[in-house]
Amino acid sequence: MRSTLKGQKGMVAPHISPKIQSHKNLIGLKDLMYIIELVILSTWIKNADPLSLIISAIVGAGKTELIKLYSKVKGVKFLSEPTAYGIKRKYLNDIKSGKIRILMIGDLLGPLSKQKKTKDDFIAFLNTVIEEGILEVQTYAQDWKSKKFVKCGLITTIAKPDLLRKSRRWFEMGFLTRAIPLTYSYSNATKINIYEDIAKSKNLSRTLTKKMWLPRKPVTVKQNPRINLKLIELSMNIEKWQDVYGFRRQEQLQTLLMANALKNRRKHVTEEDYEKILELSKYINLDFKEI
Repeated sequence: MRSTLKGQKGMVAPHISPKIQSHKNLIGLKDLMYIIELVILSTWIKNADPLSLIISAIVGAGKTELIKLYSKVKGVKFLSEPTAYGIKRKYLNDIKSGKIRILMIGDLLGPLSKQKKTKDDFIAFLNTVIEEGILEVQTYAQDWKSKKFVKCGLITTIAKPDLLRKSRRWFEMGFLTRAIPLTYSYSNATKINIYEDIAKSKNLSRTLTKKMWLPRKPVTVKQNPRINLKLIELSMNIEKWQDVYGFRRQEQLQTLLMANALKNRRKHVTEEDYEKILELSKYINLDFKEI
């Protein structure tokens, strides 16, 4: 009998997913919220590296508001304008212990608006902490070591013009292959719905947050090689617009399968997970697909 997380004492926390008030730019973003939750869940999978996500749309599309919904989720640390030095000094031990599993940065342009050396150090640090992992830090201000490589995920946003301007250099640096790009735009119909929602809203507060289900401790999710093979075509299609090899994307897509299984309280990947990731993959590109 296939294993699931249902009914296993001590394995899972109570599932709490309160209804989110319909408000402004959250309209139409259900699929994007789902992907964010998969990325967060990926950090709770034992046999996979944590996923990272960079979300892009035009200014005012609600990107930061979207990720802030999850800023209070266990394991998520929301930061406004961090530096590599600041994260290493204040949060590296929490990342090592698992207290912090996702670094969430409201707008990536903030840290990137600093002096060249500071921003280059920051991107280099992100590249390391979300992929290879950090084993040792030795500077004049810090002497830190770990017995194993320390990694975490990243969720951040950047406006469409800034992403397109920097995308070539980030591809060259490997940043946009380490983080999954998630892009979107609004159709005229969705924009009208948003305007009407604002006009009718009695509460214009943007302090909404969302709880989500998480396992009590990291879980091993069994992969399905047959289903993984079906992802190759999708990985190669993504490779075309990247102009890089799609090997990392293949690993990321397989992890998304595992995260979707975990979201559905299963410890094994099924065809259902493949169909869901295939459906969501329309946003994993630089096409800014309309919602």
